[in-house]
Amino acid sequence: MATGMGGEPGAVTPAQAAHAALLRYARAEMFHPGELMGSERALAERLGIGRAVLRQAIDRMESEGTVRRVLGRSGGVFFNDGRIQRHLNTVEGVPQMVLHQGRSISTQVLRAEMGLPQPDERRNLQLGGGDAVLRIQRLRLVDGASWSLDLSVLPAARFPGLLTHSLTGSLYHLLTAEYGLELDRADETVEAVPAVEEQAGVLGVPPASALLEIRRLAWDVQGRPVEYAHDFFRADRTRVHMQKYGTNWKRTVRLGRE
Repeated sequence: MATGMGGEPGAVTPAQAAHAALLRYARAEMFHPGELMGSERALAERLGIGRAVLRQAIDRMESEGTVRRVLGRSGGVFFNDGRIQRHLNTVEGVPQMVLHQGRSISTQVLRAEMGLPQPDERRNLQLGGGDAVLRIQRLRLVDGASWSLDLSVLPAARFPGLLTHSLTGSLYHLLTAEYGLELDRADETVEAVPAVEEQAGVLGVPPASALLEIRRLAWDVQGRPVEYAHDFFRADRTRVHMQKYGTNWKRTVRLGRE
């Protein structure tokens, strides 16, 4: 039985009133999943609620999965449906992408080996017939639940000794820190596919569950291909996001390198 500040049975507490007001605001403004609702300060001012009480309401909505709160300069309170946003207009590492959304991520390395390239790997990485590649397959878990199954194929001669390093963090960060890699761009193709039995088993989903298949080819600043990747994301946990810029190519280049 709820009690108010004075202890009256059935009275609505300030935190409950703030929760109801925030829900009404979200419905009235028709926010879409992943959209910024505002900063704590802006929401408190707009709704006429003290920030301490508003935080209680936001805490409750976070636990319900209705919003997510992100700290930092680009943070705020975002409308949420539990999905993780996968950005297509950045070559940012997946761990950083997830952490910026206020989620926790862990990685399990399923395979890390050297071998000869398959025809598509050799072609895309511009390798000779005898050149070796490194194959790194990893399972990503976000907030403790499976999210993606990732395979990165890299030219072995470019990254000697890579397999001796820990591969549970950002691969791009490791290649930058240890090998001086400067990424320039990546081309990605997205397609909706059903999960085959092996993928379903690793991801813990029923066979034929919807997956987002992403093929990626990344280049360094010298124009050399450095990664050929084949990733599968659970569609029920993923939202694809991208930005398009106008025909001002100088602005496009500047934004892409920030």
